[in-house]
Amino acid sequence: MNVNLVLCPVDFSEPGNAALHFASVLASEAGARLLIVHVEETLPEYPADIDGFGMGVAESNRKRSADQLASIQPTIKGVEFEQRILKGVPGREILRFAEKEKVDLIVMGTHGRRGLSRLLMGSVAEWVVRRAKCPVLTVRQPVVTPEEAHAAQSSAASQ
Repeated sequence: MNVNLVLCPVDFSEPGNAALHFASVLASEAGARLLIVHVEETLPEYPADIDGFGMGVAESNRKRSADQLASIQPTIKGVEFEQRILKGVPGREILRFAEKEKVDLIVMGTHGRRGLSRLLMGSVAEWVVRRAKCPVLTVRQPVVTPEEAHAAQSSAASQ
């Protein structure tokens, strides 16, 4: 598989950070360019005089997203990259952007929700995996159980 362009959507979460690392390594090894995107979900606009909602809140959210995205870079030095903010429904915007840019691979984090939380919150990663026209690699940040965390702390303390 010839990979020239890797897309990594980020949501500023631990799974997103893990996906960025995988995407950075893959882009570095393939000599590919990395597109790092964040999708800002569109919210209904309210008149600014309704309890502080409206343009001020939306503008504040946009600035915060832009600042957070600007601080994110590939974890491997020398990887050529671009950052973009998209607006809309995350899964749809990721797919639309991937097709428009002719992306070869999408690498994205997944929270690994199950049961009711997955039903209520949905899964952007699942949406993308089921509909993408290119390969999608999902990365789940390992969940550390309290027992594993305690064992790691005990091991570190004894060294």
